[in-house]
Amino acid sequence: GILLFVATGRLLAGPPAPTVALDPQESAWLREHPVIRIAPDPGFAPIEWFNHVGGYQGMTSDYLRLLEQRLGVQFEVVRTPDWNSVLDQVRRKQVDAITAVARTPQRESYLLFSQPHLTLEGAIIASQDLPPIRALADLKGYNVAVVEGDLWDDALTSLADKIAINRFHDLQTALTATASGVTDVTISTLDSARFAMRKEGLVDLKVVSRLRQKIDLHFGVRQDWPQLVRILNKGLASITPAERQAIQQKWRALGVPPRPWDSPVVHYTLLAGTGLLLILVTGVIVWNRTLKARVRARTRELENAQRQLIQAEKMESIGRLAAGVAHEVKNPLAIIQMGADFLAQELPADETTAGVINDIDDAVRRADTVVKGLLDFSRDRELELKPGNLNAIIERALHLVEHELRQRNIRVEQRLADGLPELDLDANRLQQVLINLFMNAAHAMKRDGKLLVRSRLRTLDSADLAADQANRFKPGEQVLWVEVADTGPGIREQDREKLFDPFYTTKPIGEGTGLGLSVSRNIISLHQGSLDIRNRKTGGASAVMMFKWNNGGKQ
Repeated sequence: GILLFVATGRLLAGPPAPTVALDPQESAWLREHPVIRIAPDPGFAPIEWFNHVGGYQGMTSDYLRLLEQRLGVQFEVVRTPDWNSVLDQVRRKQVDAITAVARTPQRESYLLFSQPHLTLEGAIIASQDLPPIRALADLKGYNVAVVEGDLWDDALTSLADKIAINRFHDLQTALTATASGVTDVTISTLDSARFAMRKEGLVDLKVVSRLRQKIDLHFGVRQDWPQLVRILNKGLASITPAERQAIQQKWRALGVPPRPWDSPVVHYTLLAGTGLLLILVTGVIVWNRTLKARVRARTRELENAQRQLIQAEKMESIGRLAAGVAHEVKNPLAIIQMGADFLAQELPADETTAGVINDIDDAVRRADTVVKGLLDFSRDRELELKPGNLNAIIERALHLVEHELRQRNIRVEQRLADGLPELDLDANRLQQVLINLFMNAAHAMKRDGKLLVRSRLRTLDSADLAADQANRFKPGEQVLWVEVADTGPGIREQDREKLFDPFYTTKPIGEGTGLGLSVSRNIISLHQGSLDIRNRKTGGASAVMMFKWNNGGKQ
């Protein structure tokens, strides 16, 4: 935004009576234009700038004060963010004049210029002595820092094929770049460079050369106001050489007002003392927080270990029970199936008989599915590990459920990262997990959804580890990440904690055993990985699998 304020405090009281003789046309023009909006360069100290409380000051502020008194004109100061904004404002006639501008052919296309009121000397600033540089052409081969949009930027543009030009937002940044070795030299006006070096404490920089080229600064006035140029010239002519010299000496000598605490020795002493105190205080705070964090972490580890032990004992008991039930049920099921086959051959092939036998076959198949799930759950079979590619297993599993997904009009979107590293894995068991996840997603969506399958390498953060109950992973670790996401209704809050419990299912009776996710998590755990299911922010659920990989022995 643009900040407006009054340069001299006279805006409410009205302009003073003029002491410079103006002709009737000029006086009439000033009555028609009682307030002149001017825009200083906000960072051109000590010529003009705004101090830390927003006050406008510098050589041009004193010139404006004298012009107000002698012309009976009233100036309204418009504050802009930077010099380029100043030029843009006057180009668009949002301000009427600028207070310290060098005359160039480009600027003559939109500005009228008063007589010069300041003449400045150009200077080359560097951190070490250089061969004499008296003109811009002598900078050939140097890496030069300049403020973007100022006169020196315009002057150097014609030499861009011989000089490496580095444009910066302000002079302080340009000088800092030279002090740190990013550029060889900074080119600026002598007064501005000295002021900035003193203000920023850039003790390693010095003026290594002064240019023969002098810079005249003018008031720049919008092109449709030639009357204001004539009026300003009359006011400037009334300022005596002694008054001009006093203004320049005041601001060149003042710069940043000298204060005892401006001494570098005082600065460094205070800085060292403050730094030492901060280190001590920080050390105490860090030690205290680290100790608390270790206690909390140890407490969490003990709680996790206790939960895992309870869960392991529970699962072991359930596993033994499941194995016993499976073995006890499997033999009767086989007898029932043989009986159904016998009856199908011996009884008359009428519709009623066929229906009864089909119902028996369906019941036996459902019971057999439960038995197989129980056996899978109760046996942690050893994996048949071989190097393999996760993407290939994902694609095979998708191919196997392709018909089911097509029947439900479910669209599949694959985002499988190229160049994933190989893992030691049991392809058949992982395929079983993936098919189970795909089918769960399809059942959740019912019809007309989208199944997103994504694989990639991912660096973990603390949020990713919330579901890593076995503490296999740590923040900053890079893992193979596989995600299966759907656009279904998501997971109900009451189901979240029970998803992986054996025999827990959200499907209608007869459509699920409640063992799929439990078995799947066991298989992933045998691969030293983790499986978690969460709701997506955009709707639906997402199953995430994480696997360790070798990464050149770093993990």
